[in-house]
Amino acid sequence: MSAKGKKGKRHAYLVAVAQRRETARIYAVLAATEVEALAALGDHAAENVRLQVVGSLSRDMVRRLKLKPGELRLV
Repeated sequence: MSAKGKKGKRHAYLVAVAQRRETARIYAVLAATEVEALAALGDHAAENVRLQVVGSLSRDMVRRLKLKPGELRLV
């Protein structure tokens, strides 16, 4: 098997997006690392927000949600 055809292992991270005076929103992101998950949300987040990984989802839940790599899903 070649390295080209092999996919990297991904995890579903739950990332909290918090702004002043607002309730934090939790997004599910399928990424290889926590850094990639935070970067995916950082690209779409407004200024002055705080991003924090607060958990993860099981493989079964990822399948049920039909979450795709790089997709941001509000949960």
